[in-house]
Amino acid sequence: MVESKKSTKEKAAAARAAAEAEQKKRDRRIQIIGGAVIAVLVAGIIAVGVIGSRGSSGDSTGVVADAAVPQGTFTSGDYAWGVPYNDKADVPVLSIWEDFGCPACAAFEARLGADIQKLADDGTIQLVYRPTTFIEKNFPKSPNPNSSTRAANAYGCAVDAGKGAEVKDIIFANQPAPENEGDGWTDEQLIQFGKDAGITGDAATTYETCVTDQKYKQWTVNSYTVFRDSNVPGTPSLFLDGQEVPNDAYATIDALKKYIADNK
Repeated sequence: MVESKKSTKEKAAAARAAAEAEQKKRDRRIQIIGGAVIAVLVAGIIAVGVIGSRGSSGDSTGVVADAAVPQGTFTSGDYAWGVPYNDKADVPVLSIWEDFGCPACAAFEARLGADIQKLADDGTIQLVYRPTTFIEKNFPKSPNPNSSTRAANAYGCAVDAGKGAEVKDIIFANQPAPENEGDGWTDEQLIQFGKDAGITGDAATTYETCVTDQKYKQWTVNSYTVFRDSNVPGTPSLFLDGQEVPNDAYATIDALKKYIADNK
């Protein structure tokens, strides 16, 4: 007997809904445990990021080699489309994949972000930030669509103003609560974050235009494409000289320092 078109559509819709539900379960399966919780748990707890979506084989996103990029961005090599926090030769390179919409990344930054930047400031490492944007793909009905992309773009705009790290920290600090994951930010909020970071005068005008015009949108696509095609396991993901850092090696900043020292 030939199945009716209505029945076929209903089954297809049910299958899609089930797949989406399963993906969200995977994305939320493991969260980094925040510092306040760690304080009351046993020492040595492992911090693990959210599992990232890779996109389907039919995903049309791809790299555009001559895309506009924030100042200093690598456009080729092992860290293509990553943004260096500092410029230091002959030291290990610590690269970090993060999605601004990822709750685990926000918890990671609150717990270890400042200490990792201090390692870079001290010249122990060269630090490279690598944005990705898979979270927004799980929330097509967000009140602020494409928030991961727009936040990464705003970060790139802030890099040009010399306030990239500051805006990055502010975006993560103002991420919606986990129960509102996917709500993201308005352009007005992202513009205000630049002001809060200390971008003023002509630089503030340039930053605002950069945010509203999404000047670096293709750069974010390039970076996401590398993330997807490299099979990065999730966010946050840390790599030292191209080798993935085990989760327990960044359970604490002391664990990370030891791992870096042991793997120079």
